[in-house]
Amino acid sequence: MKRFLLLLIVLGFAGTAWAEVKAVMDQMLQQVFILKPFIASEASFSDPANSAQIADALKNMVALSKEVNHEERINKTGFQVSASALARQLEQVENVFNNGNKDYALGTLRSTLGVCMSCHTQLPAVSTRFTTLNDTQTLSNQFQEAEFLFLIRNFDDAMKQYGEVIAGYPLNKAETDDLETAIYRQIFYYVRVARDLQGLSVALRRNGANQQLPTRLQQQIKGFIAAVEEMQDEKYPAFTNAEGADLRKYAETLLNEEQGVDFGLDSPRNMLTALRVSSVLYGYLNTYPQTPLKPDILHWLALSERRFHYESIHTLPDLYLKQCVLEYPKNPVAKKCFAEYEESMTVAFTGSGGTHIPDDIAQELNMMRGLVK
Repeated sequence: MKRFLLLLIVLGFAGTAWAEVKAVMDQMLQQVFILKPFIASEASFSDPANSAQIADALKNMVALSKEVNHEERINKTGFQVSASALARQLEQVENVFNNGNKDYALGTLRSTLGVCMSCHTQLPAVSTRFTTLNDTQTLSNQFQEAEFLFLIRNFDDAMKQYGEVIAGYPLNKAETDDLETAIYRQIFYYVRVARDLQGLSVALRRNGANQQLPTRLQQQIKGFIAAVEEMQDEKYPAFTNAEGADLRKYAETLLNEEQGVDFGLDSPRNMLTALRVSSVLYGYLNTYPQTPLKPDILHWLALSERRFHYESIHTLPDLYLKQCVLEYPKNPVAKKCFAEYEESMTVAFTGSGGTHIPDDIAQELNMMRGLVK
């Protein structure tokens, strides 16, 4: 499982690595595309009729992943995500899925695959090796197809599909939740990834041209258009390696100011600001991967990204917290990271019947607790 994750990450960085593992990767891609309709649909992923097929694909990925090791290459890339943290995260997908908590398994699978497609999602749209194969296996549900395109970082096509879903309402009978998610995706991409507020303004105005959208959604779109216009001339700050203290002040000031406030579609300024902070942090960590601020940056990233609709952006705030603890257990911030990670796991596995944390995750929590103590 670990080597499968490492393999996916390295695709964006080393052509020679691709040549060495092409045969194995071709088989990996087959498994990913077996999972495609289930990854894109919560109902399909949770349907007991699909459990055997999903479990079999995950099992095959584990077996194939043992044939390749590219850890050394990955350690030479810019934004590094701990291989051990990624491995633990995806291994939980299989275990949690088999134990029946399919909602959590799906969220983690989507997010982990998203991270694997690129070491840092702040980069602009790039072609992916999935694109050609994906063209022959398009989903009939346009929104679900857009979701998969977004997940594999084919942002250009994903943005086009999301726009068409919004423009085609109500004839396409899209769900209101899907329309909202499509707008979340657009905002995330243009602010966090592309850093293109003008592009976001164009997309939002195109959305607003559909007067048949739900009234509340139309109002939210207008709110974001106004906020984008206000922030149009604000630049993304860039900090040098010698300006770590300035970066700390920038992150902590904005994140502390926004503590406890809403980050939904009804709070455009807050959302745009936090996405900008997240983008700046990713950019800095990619430029200075050995910065002593890395554990703090992982904590700040988790703080900023946990505030959004989790399924909306395919990020891994839990992974950042886990990496913070596993890589920097003696750093003072590690205790904060663990406390927030433990709280996140408790919430994830708490329902009307109480809290039931799977054994493997409970063991992990005990191990991490020991590290920070």
